[in-house]
Amino acid sequence: MKSTLMLLFVAVELTTGAHAQTSADAILGKWTNEDQTRVIEFVKDGGGYQALIRQAPDQSLVGKKQLTGITYGKGVYTGQVWLPKHGKNYPCTLTLKTNDSLELSAKAGFMSKSQMWTRVR
Repeated sequence: MKSTLMLLFVAVELTTGAHAQTSADAILGKWTNEDQTRVIEFVKDGGGYQALIRQAPDQSLVGKKQLTGITYGKGVYTGQVWLPKHGKNYPCTLTLKTNDSLELSAKAGFMSKSQMWTRVR
C-alpha cells in the first residue's frame, strides 16, 4: 500500500512538473502585430526566451532580436523590448490572453504602450 501511494505521488509530481515547464513554452512560435507589418518568433534562449524579427517592412531588421531576457513567472513574461525607432531597449511584460493572443506592454519612464499580437498559424 505504501509503495503504491509513493508511486502515485511520484507520478503526480512528474506530471505536474512537466506541465509547469511546458506552460511557459506556450509563447514559443511566430506572432504578428495588429497591423500585420511585423512577424516575430519566440525561441528558447538558455533558461529564458527571446524573439527574433522574421518579417518587417524594413528588411534590415529581419534576424535582429526584438525581445531579450524574457523570463516567465506567475503567469507573466518579463524582459526587454528593442524599439528600432529609438534604438533603445525598454522593460516590457508579455501576457498570454489566449493561446493565440499576446499582450505586449512596454514602459519608458512614465509612458507605457500596449500592443496585441496574434499567433501565426
